Amino acid sequence: MNACDHLIWEHQQHCQISLQLAAEELFNAIDERLSPKIFLIGALITPDRDRPFIVLECPDEEYCVQDFAAIKQINLQQSLLIRTADNQEPTGTYDNQENRQQHERLNNLYVTEIQRALRINDGKTNEYFISPPVQIEGYLVYVIAALHKKALNTFYNLSRDRMPSGQKISRSLTESMIKVYLEASMNALKAKSQSDFNVLTKSRDELISKAGHDFMVTISTAGQHPNGLHVLFEACNTISSLKYEGAEGLGKMVIARQQHPNVKITMELENPIHIKDFRRMRKFLELAGNNQMMFSDAVFIYGLCELKGKYNSHDESLFIIHFTKHFHWEVVHKDHVMIAVAFRMPELYSEKIKKEKFYSSLKRVFTGIDRNRMNTLWEVTMEATKQKHGTILAISSDAEREAIRLSSQSFKIKPIKINKELIKQVTSIDGAVLIDTDCTCHAIGVILDGIATDNGDSSRGARYNSAVRYYEYMEGSAKTVLVVISEDGTIDLIPDLKHQIRHSVISKHINALEKLSRTDKFLRKSFHKLMEFFQEHNFYLSDKECLLINKLRRTIEFRHRDNNEGIHIIWNNLVPNKNMNAGYYLKE
Repeated sequence: MNACDHLIWEHQQHCQISLQLAAEELFNAIDERLSPKIFLIGALITPDRDRPFIVLECPDEEYCVQDFAAIKQINLQQSLLIRTADNQEPTGTYDNQENRQQHERLNNLYVTEIQRALRINDGKTNEYFISPPVQIEGYLVYVIAALHKKALNTFYNLSRDRMPSGQKISRSLTESMIKVYLEASMNALKAKSQSDFNVLTKSRDELISKAGHDFMVTISTAGQHPNGLHVLFEACNTISSLKYEGAEGLGKMVIARQQHPNVKITMELENPIHIKDFRRMRKFLELAGNNQMMFSDAVFIYGLCELKGKYNSHDESLFIIHFTKHFHWEVVHKDHVMIAVAFRMPELYSEKIKKEKFYSSLKRVFTGIDRNRMNTLWEVTMEATKQKHGTILAISSDAEREAIRLSSQSFKIKPIKINKELIKQVTSIDGAVLIDTDCTCHAIGVILDGIATDNGDSSRGARYNSAVRYYEYMEGSAKTVLVVISEDGTIDLIPDLKHQIRHSVISKHINALEKLSRTDKFLRKSFHKLMEFFQEHNFYLSDKECLLINKLRRTIEFRHRDNNEGIHIIWNNLVPNKNMNAGYYLKE
């Protein structure tokens, strides 16, 4: 049975599409690599001969009803147990406590089996999250959210997911986002009509803010104060917004229980300040500096403190809130920034330039560059990204000659090794910093030249576009990588190279498509998966490969043109990209 062979309710397909769009809007705000995929599973509460037991709304047909066939057996077993125990038929209603318990038991068994089936079919690529069910027309309907496992694993998570009381808590902002999304999806499914259905009844920003509040409940548990779970998020937002005698609030606050073994009180208040007494708290923040931090249990400020001894991070009992600038704050655990908040809007902290991408670009542009030089360039680049007014770091294989050529529009200096301290000074003036791959600086305040290009971006500023022009001007004469730090915080690498892949992966998928073209049975699921792969990896395909794939696709579509099962997807012809070259393939 396919997705649209049976509808539980009239607006089922519309709901799935809306859920998918909402997930993309929400999770792409965290990281586009998460690639959310949303589908629905409906399972009958009471078997009915006239209706299918399992209904899927899964447009990509990655799953079929048979994948979840064991759910029906679970239902039949539970029905038999109920009849044997009570000599009565199971019902599909919640009209009394006993029936509610039956439904809860049935739901737990359904969820366990759904998770098992998902792990068996696709446990390596995606991580799956299941919403609480909504009862619709005699079915328990679940929203299933699939997120890319490799991307999820790049985020730092705590290990504990429950309070001492047993209440479940989120281990990261990502988990809070998933929780908020699934709750919103569950509420959306309860809509009476299509016009009422709206996953994002609140704006995306409001849902992200709600996720931030949810995760700060986890941070608050470290204080072990019975009234301290729900005030910290708003308190930090308010405190970061207040100025004291015109100065913005900078400083740190430790969240931990009183008498924590790694906290030494250096100044204790006789009358602790309540965390909602924002003005007094903001004034007290002025005393926090260097190694001195405010000490709080998420409800009261008890004084100033400093850390002592070796903290056991596995305890997850001590967090530091850092007020970095006006309207900005972040939470740190074990040197990991777990949440960064700017103007009341939470976001996952990530490096402004992906380290993997930076190293890959250096290796591909500067052939033979060693790890030590890349490490030094990375450290200097990370320090340069902290420059508030923006700057350009120009890394050139011919920096010495370029410094001579551009001497009339720069400060040419005697070559000097750049380190983290010196980069702060040389980026404090306008213009680019010209260095070589040994991190030796040859010129500062450089005005980059170049020629007009079609590859600029009119939506970006002069700094970015001048870097693009300079790169294209130098492309034929010197190997160059430019790091462009804009005033709005945007950071770009020029050239912006796509990640590398193994050509054997391309060949493997082409062979699979050739095999599929020779089979009489239309394996729709396999065909669409292959075509989705080729569309996503179109950039890496040669002219000959594009022609072959287009031919094989047309052969399969023509052979099975009368097959009307499932959803019909129209695939565009693949066209080779002129910028593709062998450098985008990894060595086998």
